[in-house]
Amino acid sequence: MTSHKNFSLENRSVKDGTAFNTDSPLSYDPKKRESINIEAWRKFISYYRHHIDEFAVDILKINLYPFQRLILRSMARHKESMFIASRGLGKSYLSAVFFICVACLYKGIKLGIASGKGQQARNVIIQKVKGELFKNENVAREIVNIKTNSDDCVVHFKNGSEIRAIVIGHDGESARSWRFHQLLIDEARLVKDSIMEEILVPMTKTKRQTMIDLSMKYGNNLPVEKGKLIYISSAYLKNCDLYDRFENHYKKMTEGKNDYFVCTLPYQVGVNAGIYYEDDIMQEKNKPSMTRDKFAYEYEAVFVGNSNESFYPYDLTDSCRLLDTSETKQPKKSKVSYVISHDVALSEAYGSDNASTVVVKLKEKPNGNLNKELVYIKTHNGMSLPDQAQFLRELLLKFPNTIKLIIDVRGNGQALPSLLDETWEHKNENGEIVEYPPLVPDDDEDRKKLKGAIPLIRKVAATNNFNNIMYTYLKASLENKSLKLLINSAEVDHEYKQGAISHEEYSSYINTDLLIQELSNIKQEETAHGNTVYNRISKSTKRDRVTSLAYAMVFISELEQKNKLAQSHEYDPDDDLVYF
Repeated sequence: MTSHKNFSLENRSVKDGTAFNTDSPLSYDPKKRESINIEAWRKFISYYRHHIDEFAVDILKINLYPFQRLILRSMARHKESMFIASRGLGKSYLSAVFFICVACLYKGIKLGIASGKGQQARNVIIQKVKGELFKNENVAREIVNIKTNSDDCVVHFKNGSEIRAIVIGHDGESARSWRFHQLLIDEARLVKDSIMEEILVPMTKTKRQTMIDLSMKYGNNLPVEKGKLIYISSAYLKNCDLYDRFENHYKKMTEGKNDYFVCTLPYQVGVNAGIYYEDDIMQEKNKPSMTRDKFAYEYEAVFVGNSNESFYPYDLTDSCRLLDTSETKQPKKSKVSYVISHDVALSEAYGSDNASTVVVKLKEKPNGNLNKELVYIKTHNGMSLPDQAQFLRELLLKFPNTIKLIIDVRGNGQALPSLLDETWEHKNENGEIVEYPPLVPDDDEDRKKLKGAIPLIRKVAATNNFNNIMYTYLKASLENKSLKLLINSAEVDHEYKQGAISHEEYSSYINTDLLIQELSNIKQEETAHGNTVYNRISKSTKRDRVTSLAYAMVFISELEQKNKLAQSHEYDPDDDLVYF
């Protein structure tokens, strides 16, 4: 038997991709040719393009809530639409439904889903298209194949249309070559405005025909439709780039410009639709880790602005979120110093203060000043003093270049240093028992006489003058960006879910989010006696993380002063107080 008898042009066309080219006769091979009522099809397609939600329900048999139908229809009818939605409202699912409908209704259309980092865009195809919607036989019938590779994530349709997921990346350069007729930007708040304007918006400048083959009637002058941009995101701070775009869209929509549509969808929309229960949302709202601002932008779809009273406004603190990597231990062969600061709390009561610990990494500058990087934050609720002492000892093992351990000794914290002033044993990674010397306060002459004692501890009992120093120096360090904070947790959410970073590492990003909100809640006031005090705007928002960081900043300011005074002297590394 000869091999040519087994050769199939149709099979080969699928393998080499020509089957996806609708100009090729191999992409469709009807057994019988029948006359087509072009006018009837034109009316059919035109109607469903204008009522795309009805196409999803009538033709694809996808069940939709009324608010979802409203969103789909708005996406279809406006050149630029923006939807700011509550967490858990099914933004990705609705994105997938919309693009499947568009792909079916427009021959050969190129549709793109873009996300800032990780595989948020790919998840729309992997989880929503392939994982859920492909189970619908009406959807599956229109699809040729689905690829989910990291560098080639695409859905091919029988009519030549495609949905492709792309990752924008840090600077957007990797996405610059793509062109789409319609582009949906998922979690748009994570995408910088410069990338939007320079890279994403130009992607949609490709003209496309909007009608089925009417060349007999129109010749080469077929009607065309401009590109479309869709923004879907949760809300965030008013100083983020997306908020300016949101305001611009809102203004143009209210001026009557039909190209623009914008709406916000708070959690009540999901409650009314039956997607989730209101008491579950209230449980989230009442969690100790949930702040008023975080609930507003995650669940109420409200952009949060600075309080006029805030001493640390969001536009100040958010601009310092420059660190990509948290640290749960000191990197090998590290030569830099660390400062650990611990604010003590003991109560187990719901909503009570947390014990809070921060680790600040110090990098000396030529002028004696220090760059400060907040690489680690951890909080504990209801942890006993002995357990807190053990936690701090273990943290010192992870950061052996620590030059000072700062402890709040007001109230319950008064006894903590005494739990550290004895030798202690620890089993290392090799299973060997290693004995470590006692830690004592640096101002306690009696305890310094203990055998092998290291005066590593700095006790803090805040006064009004101390508070003024720590809050003002903290603000100055934010203003000159010498204090760098971890980036928003949403930017590393993908890495965490994929196991690329540990829970403890991820926790520092979450705690930095909460630190930012605690800072925004602090105001500077003057008492009747002329004293400057720093109070909370909302008493329900804690400031455990702020206090712990501020204690560390006071010690660091002392270091900077000493560095400047000692610049004329030769540096001796043995002068550094390094614990291990």
